[in-house]
Amino acid sequence: MKNKIVLNLDVVSTKWKKLMYYGSFYEAVCLTLNKANLFNSELTIRLINNNEIKKLNKIWRYKNLPTNVLAFPNYKINNFTDNLNYIGDVAISYDKIIEESNLYGISFFDHVIHIVIHGVLHLAGYNHSNKNNEKKMINLEKIILKNMSIDVSFLDKKYIEGN
Repeated sequence: MKNKIVLNLDVVSTKWKKLMYYGSFYEAVCLTLNKANLFNSELTIRLINNNEIKKLNKIWRYKNLPTNVLAFPNYKINNFTDNLNYIGDVAISYDKIIEESNLYGISFFDHVIHIVIHGVLHLAGYNHSNKNNEKKMINLEKIILKNMSIDVSFLDKKYIEGN
């Protein structure tokens, strides 16, 4: 059976509608799920703004501030339709990606693709709860970004600074 990946994009903030990166989002998701050995998967990426992600962050992580990405894994992997496993949802804030892109001196595209990969890895069970897990996750992010011809040097600076 061929690996089937379904990506649902829920474009909520009108700022996201200006972008033409949706094909690259799908490529990043496919590469990430393949590296994580998750096959025949479906997920949703919700493209929002700081106001909505701040509300979600307060409800789910008890932090009353915006963040770049939140992941909501579906730990009860079940086949729903077409033998696909719905693995969860990722929410990404346009405003926070712009802010961080400027902070790190990188393109919006490179940063948002990194954040898509990061969020999908969380859905696949990866985390950065300790240094060992963080290192594994960063190494996977670098491999996937390099496969997409994205320079990964900004990741070293980002993680060294603790952002």
